[in-house]
Amino acid sequence: MFLRIKGVDMKIVLRLLILSMFLLNISACKDEQKQVVQGLPTVEAIKVYSQDVPLNLEYSARTQGSKETDVRARVGGILLKRNYVEGTRVNEGDVLFEIDPEPYKVILAQAQAKLAQIQAQLTAAESQWKRISKLFDERIVSEKSRDEAKANLEALEASLKLAQAEVDSAQLNLDYTSVTAPIAGITNMETVSEGSLIAVNNQLTKITQLDPIYVNFSASENELFKLASMVEKGLIVNTGAINDGDSAMRRKLSAKLRYNNGQLYSEDGEIDFVNPAIDETTGTLKLRATFPNPDKKLIPGQFVRLSLDSIVRKNAILIPQEAVMQVAKGAFVYRLNTQNMVENVTVETGTQTADGKWIIDEGLKDGDVIITNGLMKVRPGIPVQAMIKDINLTKEPSKE
Repeated sequence: MFLRIKGVDMKIVLRLLILSMFLLNISACKDEQKQVVQGLPTVEAIKVYSQDVPLNLEYSARTQGSKETDVRARVGGILLKRNYVEGTRVNEGDVLFEIDPEPYKVILAQAQAKLAQIQAQLTAAESQWKRISKLFDERIVSEKSRDEAKANLEALEASLKLAQAEVDSAQLNLDYTSVTAPIAGITNMETVSEGSLIAVNNQLTKITQLDPIYVNFSASENELFKLASMVEKGLIVNTGAINDGDSAMRRKLSAKLRYNNGQLYSEDGEIDFVNPAIDETTGTLKLRATFPNPDKKLIPGQFVRLSLDSIVRKNAILIPQEAVMQVAKGAFVYRLNTQNMVENVTVETGTQTADGKWIIDEGLKDGDVIITNGLMKVRPGIPVQAMIKDINLTKEPSKE
């Protein structure tokens, strides 16, 4: 039996109370669910895809003349004259210095006189040999006389050869009094001034060939090992290969140069030499590039930056540098699964691109979602609220 209080039906009141409690429970559940969603860590993430990526391999390098030759005196004497302007270009065979030739002219004249004397003696010996031989055949002279005439002839023939060699040597030394350029190039300052007494093998100056010019650099053993491994797997394409035209039809890597101020050198070069052995001290391999230098804008001893930007890494997965975390055992990233749960994934990093992104060699695949921001707020196994950017399709960030 329900009581009525001042005209109010208590049964109706009770039903209203029950309904109110039910509605309050539903509201509390919704608030609790909202609080749970709002309590999830918010992170930024990207969806990655494989793509062909140019590798910008850059090295510190130093220039060197393609030929650097010391100009030395091959005979001694007084240096009479310098025939070039220091720092200018000379051609191969140009006379650079003149050494006093007079002593060598005298020596040459003496050798020539001795040669003429022996030639006269040899002529007489040849006539004597003809007479003695004929008389010996007629049994007029003894065998001893014949042998003596023959020995005299042979001795004079040998003396003639020696005298001729002395003449050639004297002529050569006289020619050496004119010191010529062994190569074409730019001359340095003279090291001995005119009027000085110089000795054999004294350095007089140096000539450097600037066109082409060499650029020497070193690459680490680990980097070269990674490149070799990628080549073996077919992951490297050389888009800037140069055919050098030899019988083996080899293809060389093209290279570019930048000055220390960042300005790009106008001419492209090529890698033409790789040292066959690793330097045990530094663990690096020495390489050399050759660049055209027609305007002499590069000089020996100059520090430059050499880059190999014609190498393309096929099917590479790129992620920002900040997404990769390094530990003692290697590198790892945080990946989101289909339920937006955080996973710890070990990766193998390769080389870096020019803008600082890592190329991931192993550990990730197309479509993986990688956390790039908010890494300190998450740990493996927890759900997150992610702002995902599809870097392949350049979609706007979307909430999940």
